[in-house]
Amino acid sequence: MIFFRLLGYLLLFLAIAALGAEILTSVQAGEWIVLTAGDVWAEIDRESIGLVQVGLERYVHPFLFDPLLLTVLLWPAWAVAGVPALLILVLARRRRQRRMFT
Repeated sequence: MIFFRLLGYLLLFLAIAALGAEILTSVQAGEWIVLTAGDVWAEIDRESIGLVQVGLERYVHPFLFDPLLLTVLLWPAWAVAGVPALLILVLARRRRQRRMFT
């Protein structure tokens, strides 16, 4: 369970960092600019997006890239990291032990 909590906190940290970068970019531009997950991925490694597209379409199924992954890549980066982080943290939280006979 500690692994999942660490993963949840890491994803939450990445979501907060992405939200901070989006706010900073928007303040510098003077208008609201959404930082999408695809933009972040392209900044890290632009060629890998094409490789993932070819691999999914050729070896798995074309449906996985075009409607599914492409939709996720158009979402805000903070949401792509934040929603799984909150789910993992809720599911992996420490539960208080209940004492039946005190």
